[in-house]
Amino acid sequence: MKISCVIVTFNRIQLLKENLTAIMSQTYKPDHIYVINNHSTDNTADYLSQFKDLPFFTICNLEKNIGGSGGFTYGIKRAVEDGCDYVWIMDDDTIPHSDSLEQLVKATTLSSHIGFLCSKVVWIDGCLHKMNRCAIYRPMRKVTSKENPDVYGISCNHSTFVSTMISAKAVYEIGLPYKEFFIWHDDIEYTERISHHNYDCFYIETSVVTHKTAKNYAPRILDAEKKDLWKFYYQARNTTFLARKRKANKLFFYISILNKYRRYIRKINHIEDKELRHELRHEVKKGCLDGLKFRPKIEYLKIPKK
Repeated sequence: MKISCVIVTFNRIQLLKENLTAIMSQTYKPDHIYVINNHSTDNTADYLSQFKDLPFFTICNLEKNIGGSGGFTYGIKRAVEDGCDYVWIMDDDTIPHSDSLEQLVKATTLSSHIGFLCSKVVWIDGCLHKMNRCAIYRPMRKVTSKENPDVYGISCNHSTFVSTMISAKAVYEIGLPYKEFFIWHDDIEYTERISHHNYDCFYIETSVVTHKTAKNYAPRILDAEKKDLWKFYYQARNTTFLARKRKANKLFFYISILNKYRRYIRKINHIEDKELRHELRHEVKKGCLDGLKFRPKIEYLKIPKK
């Protein structure tokens, strides 16, 4: 079984160093490591140059920032086309614990039709990270490995791209993530797409990683900081597109988007900063409108001839 690791990085060289140290210290080491440098403007490219001659390392210095969605799509495509069986993906601020990958590998025995396996994601204090809670089915379905009764997984519907290991077989069948999303909801949509194609998908709570963000948070409008306002454009646009995909009835779709915009505005009106309110209204309005005509395409990989 060949496992490749894909890390997407942008202007976080210190966290990237910590991430790569953790990756290379795994009790079960990945066969290949791909670092997708999303056109960082710090010294990331210089730092990564020390790895360029290692046979198990591939450094991809992109000519422009194509967002987390574009970076993961690029990395997954490269790893799968190079012949891996599973691709383990994460951002540069993900710090895997020493046996994170080993626990995921053990969990591949849970089914012969694995779609993805995702880790337990904690913050630096050990509490679950609010941003990275996967969607566990209710009632909870716990599956134990027939080969090892100590190995188990909990069935889930979707996860984030903070330590998720995806089957190459699933990638060939369902295609790649939507690279045009740029950021936000690409991971939820993609892992949901996998699970909805009848693949077995599991949350592996014995595989633990630390998501080393500045604080333990989920992206909520009421907590939005000025530097992050632009991201809510992508949230509004991408979720509008997904709603259009899921609602066959056009009238119901347009009513749902109008109601969504109203919910946005109600939340925004609770923000005290007048300038912040104005900018957020602009971002979500533009996002909802652009989502009505947003048409990203799924890219499919050619299945290699045996």
